[in-house]
Amino acid sequence: MSGFLVDRTMVVTRAKEQSESLCDFLRSEGANVVELPVIEIQDPADGGAALENAVQKIENYEWVVVTSSNAADRLAKALNGIIPSVSFAVVGPQTAQPLINAGCSIELAPSKAVGDSLLSEFPSPAQERNEILFVRAEKVRPLLADGLRNLGWVVEEVVAYRNVQPVIDQNKVTQALISDAVIFASASAVNRYTQLVQAPTPAVALCIGPVTAQAARENGYKNIYQAEEYSLEGLMSVTQEWAAK
Repeated sequence: MSGFLVDRTMVVTRAKEQSESLCDFLRSEGANVVELPVIEIQDPADGGAALENAVQKIENYEWVVVTSSNAADRLAKALNGIIPSVSFAVVGPQTAQPLINAGCSIELAPSKAVGDSLLSEFPSPAQERNEILFVRAEKVRPLLADGLRNLGWVVEEVVAYRNVQPVIDQNKVTQALISDAVIFASASAVNRYTQLVQAPTPAVALCIGPVTAQAARENGYKNIYQAEEYSLEGLMSVTQEWAAK
């Protein structure tokens, strides 16, 4: 078999429902893939009631802010064909795509696909309508919501989903310990995986974005490669960069 990952073993930590395309790509390049999801996506504690209520009054908001593809997926489903005349702000192409597919218009996507960049490029409220709907995971850093409030916005935060730890296959953990590299798409995945294997192993961490890379540093990974584009393509690109070296 040809491919730049022949004889390499790669650990994929993404949630099962999000990892298929990445695993297919890695296998197409000759890799042995250890699928070890350390995150499972579940409904929020209220079953999605708060999101449904927010959608019913979505025209009251000036902006809708979404910072993850999971939140975007759930918001698009909750819209159920409604195309609101509000401005949408996202952190990158993966987050934008479900909303674009639902017919929504993306008004703001920062030059770098991270929440910090979104905040730095976000406008101040210019009129009486100063309410923002922030659709997010159950646990997020407070930086974005607090920063928007500091700009003068009234921010309503709605939890669209939860990240929980799935049942772990111990055989996969054993395989992960002797792998060549591990792929991370979030800081929470770095933390959970490292706790699971009880060491920064393998030492090579391929990460989406600076927040995930920083979590890898804090957990002791020695060789960290950071994808600049917060997307599947970004992970593919950083995998090729690592393999070339």
